[in-house]
Amino acid sequence: MKKWITLLIIAVLVVLVIVVIFLNRASAQTVSEKDATSTQAPVYLTYTVTKENETVEIVGQVTADTKKVTSKVSGDVLEIYVEEGDVVQVGQKIAKIDDTDYQISYLSALNSYKTSPTEINRLNLEKAKENLENTTVVSPVNGVVQSVNVDVGDSVSVGTSIVTIVETDTLRVEGSISEYDLKNVKEGMKAVFTFEQLGLTLTGKVKRISPVAETSGGVTVIPVEFSFDQIPPSLVIPGLTCDVEIIIKEATSSFFVPKEAVSQDQNGYYVMKQTPQGPQKVYVEVGEELNDKIEIKKGVSEGDVLLLIPSQQEIQRLRTRQGLPMFGPGGGRAR
Repeated sequence: MKKWITLLIIAVLVVLVIVVIFLNRASAQTVSEKDATSTQAPVYLTYTVTKENETVEIVGQVTADTKKVTSKVSGDVLEIYVEEGDVVQVGQKIAKIDDTDYQISYLSALNSYKTSPTEINRLNLEKAKENLENTTVVSPVNGVVQSVNVDVGDSVSVGTSIVTIVETDTLRVEGSISEYDLKNVKEGMKAVFTFEQLGLTLTGKVKRISPVAETSGGVTVIPVEFSFDQIPPSLVIPGLTCDVEIIIKEATSSFFVPKEAVSQDQNGYYVMKQTPQGPQKVYVEVGEELNDKIEIKKGVSEGDVLLLIPSQQEIQRLRTRQGLPMFGPGGGRAR
């Protein structure tokens, strides 16, 4: 009986030993897999080198000067030749004011001058002629009729507004740049206006940068005015918004890349270029810095893929997304 109990105890011990060995091997394999995962190659972001303009992007709004066309004589309105929305040119007839009394005055002054060509009669004749001509109201500017302010039959006096015209020659875009872009934006720089709602793209220039900044809602901005290279089509009217790209650096033989792509050692500036054989260290010649980018004059070509070492926060975000431990390649917790 004792021998049987002894054999049973030995059998149980053997089973326990086998279970312990199995669990230890499984645990070791899991730890090995975790170590392999946690020591995988560092996470990199990539940037493809492209030849493109460096720009400052803002939202702009079309505006223009308006001109009130007023009557220079008194009388009743006989005709109005334009309607709201009509395009008018300099010298185009706008309205006609009853000229009966002015014709009489002109003929009387003309007769007096012929009878007695004195200086006073000459001046009276010139004034009578001017008043007669002013009974035909004409546009002093090129533009679009914004409003007609009188009706046929209305009695007007000197200074009465007949129509209001938006001067197309003064059409412009106004917007604001941030105080951080002020150092890069200069008067005369090229600009591209995109009217997405019209399917239209126009070009222009930075015409004026305000010498005074403005603060709204705790944000400091600088008003900027842009001119068009050509008179815009009639679809472009005051009040429309557009996307504005200010070209602060035109694409040339150099390239602008994120600052994170460029590092420096005792031999100079370099980038890490992605190649079929793996990352390759390439020394480059750098130029000016614009906001978050830096110019590379030599060392890279269009289409090259550069490796950007992300911040520790970005590494944490990527590793979390992949379900990996929050530790960096060296085993320490990422900071």
